[in-house]
Amino acid sequence: MLPEADYINAGIVIFQGWDFIASIFVEEHCTLIMMMHHLLAFVCGLFCLVYEVNPYYAVYFGGMTEVSSMFLCISELFIYYPAASLVSSSSALSSILPAIELFCQATFVITFFLYRIVGWAQKGYMLISDGSYIIKNGLLQRYRPGSGWVLWYLYSIVVGLGALQVFWFWIIIGKILEMLDGE
Repeated sequence: MLPEADYINAGIVIFQGWDFIASIFVEEHCTLIMMMHHLLAFVCGLFCLVYEVNPYYAVYFGGMTEVSSMFLCISELFIYYPAASLVSSSSALSSILPAIELFCQATFVITFFLYRIVGWAQKGYMLISDGSYIIKNGLLQRYRPGSGWVLWYLYSIVVGLGALQVFWFWIIIGKILEMLDGE
């Protein structure tokens, strides 16, 4: 198969498993919707790793979509550690840290939209189209016998978590509108 995809899928499984466990200890992250998101993503990555079904798509959905999370994590650090609490007001960093925070917030919104809305829809359509071809031509049973249910699981995850991405994006838009109203 693709060893590179296996490495990335292993990383996805480890990350989502760690995120699930870590979220137990962070009150605002320990919600039913977040815990289900991490659990479903973990199981999806695990199935793709074990059954080697559609590794290309697993890399996109479990790996590339997390690009936006890097910027979210940095932005959230400023919630717990505001720039004013990190450096004195006379420090040159006192003007740089808020700019970094704003940059990370804006980059989070942009990458979320590009990877989790636009890219998710494109790759989801491709997955369903390719999967239909694989099923119709009997390729799944020929190369991965007994793993047809994994493809159906992937279909449901792409649709279900895709809907969740849209839900979260509307929340992000609401937060942006709140910020604009407050200025």
